[in-house]
Amino acid sequence: MSPTPGQTLYTLLFILLLGLTAGQPFISLMGLSQRIIPEISEPFNCTAGPFSSGDFNVTWFKNSDEHPASAHYEAADANGTYSITSKAWVTLTGEDVLSQITCEVTHRDLEEPLRMTMNLSQVLYIIPSLSITKSSETYDQDHQRVNLTCHVSRFYPSRLQLIWMKNGHKILEESPAVRSNPDGTYSLDHILPKETTLDGSEFACWAVQGDRAPVKAVITVQGSSKSKGRILPERISDKLEGPQQRFEPGTSIQLTYTLFRLYTRHVTMIWLKNNHKLQTKSQTKVLSSGDTYNITSTVSVPLNKEDVLSFVHCEVKHRSSLLLQKNISLSQYLRVPPTVTVFHSPVSSGLVTITCHVQRFYPENVHITWLEDCHPFKGTEELVSKKNIDGLYMKESSQLVNTSVQGLERVFTCKVQQEEQPTIKASLILPKAPYTIDKPTGSPGQETSAFIFVAFLLGFKVLFVMSFTVTYIYRLWNI
Repeated sequence: MSPTPGQTLYTLLFILLLGLTAGQPFISLMGLSQRIIPEISEPFNCTAGPFSSGDFNVTWFKNSDEHPASAHYEAADANGTYSITSKAWVTLTGEDVLSQITCEVTHRDLEEPLRMTMNLSQVLYIIPSLSITKSSETYDQDHQRVNLTCHVSRFYPSRLQLIWMKNGHKILEESPAVRSNPDGTYSLDHILPKETTLDGSEFACWAVQGDRAPVKAVITVQGSSKSKGRILPERISDKLEGPQQRFEPGTSIQLTYTLFRLYTRHVTMIWLKNNHKLQTKSQTKVLSSGDTYNITSTVSVPLNKEDVLSFVHCEVKHRSSLLLQKNISLSQYLRVPPTVTVFHSPVSSGLVTITCHVQRFYPENVHITWLEDCHPFKGTEELVSKKNIDGLYMKESSQLVNTSVQGLERVFTCKVQQEEQPTIKASLILPKAPYTIDKPTGSPGQETSAFIFVAFLLGFKVLFVMSFTVTYIYRLWNI
């Protein structure tokens, strides 16, 4: 089997490190070149060597728990020294800021195992959650004042830019001091004192991390009339929720947005999908609760394969002002079943690779098993996982099969299990190995040359005998 680009890179890295370490055993651990958000699986690569033989043992640990490796690659140079590169896929979570990944390599050449550890915080990026709270109004002569607090919770790394907007215009930009949380993440609270008006104003708090898109929270603040004694509720709460299970493309789901403790029932709720107004009609219910109202809006959203990266958000408007808005990702309600195909390709005489190609599915967790003639088949498996730009996933599982074994045709089946759904299967048939007959090892060209040489010698002898006989008869006639 020809080496993959990744194996070639590991070999070049091994040669470079071997030169730098002057032949002494070393170990290296490499992760990602950029940060990623939680719930995404990414590979870590551990390389060690040089050793006198290929008897390696590589163990991965996440914190103190053993973690499975996905693939091992061995390399040997012309001097008979060996190295090993092991790959482990790790699914990061929001609690991994304080976690570590460790690679340990043992070999008889070593007195003690080689170990290297990497902090997962080096590759982790956690998006903050935002909310704005409003203090009770205070009165100063003819002015009403209020303190708005932007709560930015659980983000990583610590560097963050905070921007305040009023009616769509920037009014303040700062890099506030942050505080550390016990789980290694950071949080901050920033207070903005503002004067309220009877017409109302829309305030937005933006949290910006590096070149990432900003995370926003919005609140509308409206002053009250002292003579009427009308004061807005201190805090409006909301809840956007959907079904408790996933659905396949072609079906529709129900989303419900509920607002609690609104000061007025005269609001408009607009549903949008990827910033485009939904064509389906929503239903709205209003319930009175004392001096406030609870309002619920429900809408039906059709799902398709491209909705892994789609968002739905609901805007709540009072008159011309945006009062509240809430976003929700459709990926948490979507299940895209995979397309499964199998094929084989020759590697060398008597060896083929069978590959199960699992394409365009979501979510990422699928389980692949192999069967040979309806019996479990376990060999040297190479598993490749990849996330496409459209958010869907693909996986390839490859097995090495010996085809020189005499016998009947062999049926190999790839079974793919996605959550609790029915198994998806694909099969291929490898024909039985032909019976071979031993043949001389010499090439046809050599056999032909030998035949011509023997024929030439025989012809020359016959010609010599005939010439001798004719000469003898001729002399007898002349006597």
